[in-house]
Parts: sequence; C-alpha cells; structure tokens
Amino acid sequence: MVSRFILAISTSSGVAKVAAAIEPDSANALANGLFNFEITDYKSQSAQLLPMIQQHLDQANLKPAQCAAIAVDIGPGGFTSLRTACGVAQGLAVAWQVPTVPLTSFECMLTAQFQDQPVTVLMDARLNEIYAACIQRTAQGTQWVKPPHLLALDELQNIHGSAVCDIHVYAQVHEPGSTIVQGAVCAVRLAQLAWQEFEAGRVATPFDCQPLYVRDKVAQTTTERLALKHGAV
Repeated sequence: MVSRFILAISTSSGVAKVAAAIEPDSANALANGLFNFEITDYKSQSAQLLPMIQQHLDQANLKPAQCAAIAVDIGPGGFTSLRTACGVAQGLAVAWQVPTVPLTSFECMLTAQFQDQPVTVLMDARLNEIYAACIQRTAQGTQWVKPPHLLALDELQNIHGSAVCDIHVYAQVHEPGSTIVQGAVCAVRLAQLAWQEFEAGRVATPFDCQPLYVRDKVAQTTTERLALKHGAV
C-alpha cells in the first residue's frame, strides 16, 4: 500500500512530463515510480494537464492526502511552458496544502551515475545559443560549480570533462566521447530528486515556486523596434 507520494511536473522541454514516485524505503534508496505520462501536443498541454493528472491518480488509487509535495521543473525553457508547470504546481500545492520542491532542468537531466562529480549540462536555447551550467549533485543537494548561463553555439568546442547534452545539442557535438553523453529531462528523476530534497527539508512554499529564466530578454518592445528602424539605437 502506498503511504506517501510526490507528484512531479515538467514542461521545460516543450513536452509535458508528469510522474509520481512513492516514498523510498531508506535514505539512500531511489524512489520507485508509480506512474508517468507525457503530453506531446504543446497547444493543448494547459487544458489537458490537470485532467490527465487526476485520471492517473484515480487509476493508481492515490489521494491528495497521501501527497507529500509537488515537484516542479522550473527551467530554463519556454516562457509559456514554464509558467504552465509552475502555475499547476502552485495550484495543486495550495489546494492539497503541501510544499513544493522546485528543481531546475539541469538537475532533472542528471542520472544517478553522475552523483558526487561535477558535470556540465547543456540544453538547446534556440537563437544559436545554449543553456549551460556545471553542477555537482551530492547528499547535501546541488552544488552549483558554475550557475546557469548562456553560451553561443560555437562555444561548444570549449566544453571539457563530463557533460550531459539534450538531443539538439548532442547533435552539434562533432566528436562525442565517453565523457559526453545524451540526456533528457525526466519526470521520474525529478520525483526521485524531490524526495531527497523533501527528506532533507529543502522545500518551498507554493508562491516561492517561480520559473527560472536564464535569458533576460528575447523580444523587443514596439518603441525599441521603431528606434532601430529610424536609426536612433
């Protein structure tokens, strides 16, 4: 019988990924997944997310009272996608009276094999740029060797040591070696990491669960576009 579970929500990759994981048996064990599903239709994610979560909870015979926390992938990623995940997580956390566990996409891409070692994580940011960070996952949580930042695509050649790349960046690596592997954001992994955070007391209130935007600005305002057009900038 399931005692407690954590619900994990990720939309940073453009695909909505949801999983639930049961409380691990011991401090060093990884939580086992109860269910996971994806919504690949980007346009219908916001409408489908809550009904499908409820459907899978019902099928697994899980009740809100059994939920320990809501884990959410806060990005980086698409503006609308991140707001969808954080909004749903906040709403459920308030309704179910549980904390949230915000984790980044960088952390969600790290598998257990990279425990206790610094790893560079690279994700496609479009516009010929890459989201990058160097992190080390330990029993004390995530240590940011180099915080989230943007790299130009041509800076890939300067990456050395262990690295995990999403499918788009991996395709740009000219000579993938044993220390450069392909990875992906995983909702089950998000739930497993969230249990580690939860048991260590590293949780947040629903309203402290906010998207991570690495790129400060993409679009120009109307005033800026007009200024450029008339040569004022």
